[in-house]
Amino acid sequence: MTTTISALVIDQRAINILDRAFIEDVWLQKFEVPENTDGLRRIESNGIVYLLSEAADIDHGYLVINTAVFAPETGLAKPHIVFERVIRVALRHFDRSISIPIHWQQYHSGKLLSVFAQHSRDSEQRIYFDQSPDDTNNLYAFAVTSKAKDPVIVPEDSALYQRAIDGICDALLTVPPAHIATPPVGSFGVLLFESLGVRLSSVGTLQEWYEQRLNQEQLMFVNQPHDRPVRLRGSAGTGKTQSMVVKCLRDLYSGADSDKTFAFLTHSSALAHTGVRGMLHALDPTERWTSLKTSSGQPKLWIGTIYELAQEKLGYEKKGVIPLSLDGMEGREFQRMLIKQAINQVVKDPRIVLDLFSRCPDFQERLDSHEEDASLIDELMNEFACVLDLEAIKKDTHEANRYARRTREPWQMVLPSEIHRRVVLEIHDIYRALLRAAKMLGMDQMIADFDRYLGTHEWGTLRERDGFDLVFVDEYHYFTRAEAMLLHNLFKTRAQVGGRWPLLMAYDIKQATNDVAISGGMERFRNPGVGESVLTELKQVYRSTPQITAFLRDLDASFPAMDLEGEYATYVAESQQGDGETPTLTVCISDIKMVDDVFKKATSIGRNIDGGGSQVAVLCLNEELFEKIRVAGRARDKFVPITTRDDLKELRYAKNKCVFSMPEFVAGLQFHTVFLIHADSADYDEDQGQGARRRYVSRVYLGASRAARQIFVLSSQERGGSSQLLSTPLENATLLRIN
Repeated sequence: MTTTISALVIDQRAINILDRAFIEDVWLQKFEVPENTDGLRRIESNGIVYLLSEAADIDHGYLVINTAVFAPETGLAKPHIVFERVIRVALRHFDRSISIPIHWQQYHSGKLLSVFAQHSRDSEQRIYFDQSPDDTNNLYAFAVTSKAKDPVIVPEDSALYQRAIDGICDALLTVPPAHIATPPVGSFGVLLFESLGVRLSSVGTLQEWYEQRLNQEQLMFVNQPHDRPVRLRGSAGTGKTQSMVVKCLRDLYSGADSDKTFAFLTHSSALAHTGVRGMLHALDPTERWTSLKTSSGQPKLWIGTIYELAQEKLGYEKKGVIPLSLDGMEGREFQRMLIKQAINQVVKDPRIVLDLFSRCPDFQERLDSHEEDASLIDELMNEFACVLDLEAIKKDTHEANRYARRTREPWQMVLPSEIHRRVVLEIHDIYRALLRAAKMLGMDQMIADFDRYLGTHEWGTLRERDGFDLVFVDEYHYFTRAEAMLLHNLFKTRAQVGGRWPLLMAYDIKQATNDVAISGGMERFRNPGVGESVLTELKQVYRSTPQITAFLRDLDASFPAMDLEGEYATYVAESQQGDGETPTLTVCISDIKMVDDVFKKATSIGRNIDGGGSQVAVLCLNEELFEKIRVAGRARDKFVPITTRDDLKELRYAKNKCVFSMPEFVAGLQFHTVFLIHADSADYDEDQGQGARRRYVSRVYLGASRAARQIFVLSSQERGGSSQLLSTPLENATLLRIN
């Protein structure tokens, strides 16, 4: 007779192992794992399954799950998604530097917590947690409901939890029986993958990387002392993040006996918690870095976004204040939705229509058709992030009048008259009101509050305990000027050496698909408030073939000529890889023909390469068309969509499918093959404003630089054929046109 499994118990280290697993719904019936897989063992006793790592100890924290949450009666469409969310909440429970995505909509009631159980917009199901069952540090996932309820009234089976905990000691002492034959891995419904970060960094321990694998420029960076700021500049694929992670871990271990603390800041939560943490794991599988503490009990290494750090220091979670997001990329997507709402209000406001639009009918026409003009929202987001929010400009103020009348920079949105700028101020004012109505803080508002807090007497008192001795900032090109200029206040005062602070920045301005990096000048790269920095430049590409590198060099030549004081350097990197195929351009007779052909070819390639579909990416260069294709029925079963950088874990489900995304959502990743679709004439014009052209070239450059071995570029005759941007690569034969 088959025993019904009533609870699942997982120790802290095993939670990290399962966080990178491919889970099928069938696995949630028996929770079986292959023998000797990644140090994970399964013990079953009295209807309770224990999944334990080699490091499991009676004093460690444990996740307990009432398996009734996965039962058919709960009506979950995809139970494995719920399991993944339970694992993410558990990671957050045991490591406070890990965040829970805002769109999961956490609800706290004392020690109880609930989040959305699924990512479907139509589902209101929620899963409930006890964050301190029996006053312990364990976590108990105890129920799922079809609609939101106060966690206090949701039944919690405390007796089941107690039975599960009481059996831990016996489970730890139990030796699993030897199996005569191990069934095939696939029959378990679970595959335990290396983390994404391991894939990004490739093989090699910390010692191997330092002694054998770093090139001369990377080694020069890793050996930099902690007495000055250093900027690490390099084009895509030159190993900037790898160099940063190697230096972080090496310096952390070198000073393990001291009380030095490090921060590794990123703009993307997914990059921090999936990429960087996975790369650290690859360098040191023992994860010693997670257990290092100062004499006062503070972790010696903090990893996350600057928004997560702001939330932690400002205590938003305890105050019930909800930031728009804790991820820079995700936050910008929410911002896009609010800007569209603001435009819809502006075009219907009689005062604005009669007073302002009568004097700029061209702008009114463009706003009226904003649903068909994706570049308009991009330009407004850019204007908000780089000017209005950055400089705290509000309508009907002296600063607003100065904004409306002053000379504009070439990279800014084309707003030829004062009236055009007044309309933008109206849109911005409504956008801010929408944020207030939703009781949410915008990303830039959050940073402004954080900056003020770092100047308070409170932070002055806590700075020596909670500040950092060394700060790493990856993807520095995504940081606004306001974010960059507060970084010096994160340091402990003892970190200062001769007026300089040890801030280490990695960046490539040309990968920035907005103008955040270039707004306000280049001074924040050379001296971001921490003293004059030392430049290390990486010039060897390890990701791409010589053919792809040559194509990228020709794309680089298409960037508008801009006086950025030496920071907008010409693409000079040289490939260290073997030869591959020359990138190709295909012009399809229709949009539908393109979609059908590209996904058929992408899935075919995925079946014939190591890594399967997770190594093949179809990247759309037009946001509006990306959304249309993503929801279209004809191709939906052929791809795994990545719509924010927090979706990166979905890559493990691209077995017989390919990845479908936009370049900015897969920044930092690499693929064997990349399809760039909709490189159309309609989206790029040499007569466009300098800023719009630069942002478009950056998107194409970012997408192409994700490829290691093959690039296929596709355009549609319905949208004017191939983009003028491709003329130079075609002339130089770094891009070949095929039928």
